[in-house]
Order: sequence, then C-alpha cells, then structure tokens
Amino acid sequence: MKCRGLVVIDYDCPKGFIEAAEEQRKLQEAIDQLCRGNPRVVYHEVDLRERRGDSTPDIKNMKLRLS
Repeated sequence: MKCRGLVVIDYDCPKGFIEAAEEQRKLQEAIDQLCRGNPRVVYHEVDLRERRGDSTPDIKNMKLRLS
C-alpha cells in the first residue's frame, strides 16, 4: 500500500524572505533527519511558500492538485 503524509506548518516571518529561507533550511534538515534510515520513506520534499490570510486549513478535507 502506498500512502502520503501531509504536514502543515504556518510560519510568521516578519523580516521577509531571508528569514523564511532560514526556516526552510531548518525544516529541510528536520525532515531529512526524520526520514533518514526509514526504509518506508521512498521520497520526501520540502517547499515553503508565501501564504495569504489568517485562517488555518483543514488538511482532512484538503484536495491536492498534481500537474
């Protein structure tokens, strides 16, 4: 069986993109550490994007578009 794990983390980076890039680096390192040595993990990727609004998403009902 294949499955996908989703995690949503919202950051507040008042200093802008440089601060966001540092948070992305930290997140990448943490995910790499989590996945390292786990034979069940076949792929992982981290992406940090600008978001708008203050509402939190409901990941149980989130629909993913794959292009």
